[in-house]
Amino acid sequence: MELNGAFSNPFVRDKSLLTRLYGLHRRLLEVAAEHPRQARSAPPKASPVLETVTLVLELAGLPMRARDVHAAAEQLRGATLHSSSVKAALAAGAWGDRPRFRRISRGVYESAR
Repeated sequence: MELNGAFSNPFVRDKSLLTRLYGLHRRLLEVAAEHPRQARSAPPKASPVLETVTLVLELAGLPMRARDVHAAAEQLRGATLHSSSVKAALAAGAWGDRPRFRRISRGVYESAR
């Protein structure tokens, strides 16, 4: 990037700021050329909590409380799940054009299928 015409701009009174900025820009380009960064791998996919919760409710075939869904999902996955993740999946799955769950009452859900 060149500063063509930047120093002749009559509205810029303090040219030292432009000079320092230009010097910093050149230094950063030199450092980047000497030590190029390697691309990082993509982060792992998010935990498929929604699919696990859907499977739990489909296998149960009856309405379940959120805490029971959480316990069953942990058992099915064989790993701990945050209860907030399970509750968020239940809430998200109960909305939209094709909801996965039906909210029966506060904290109680069943599969919509």
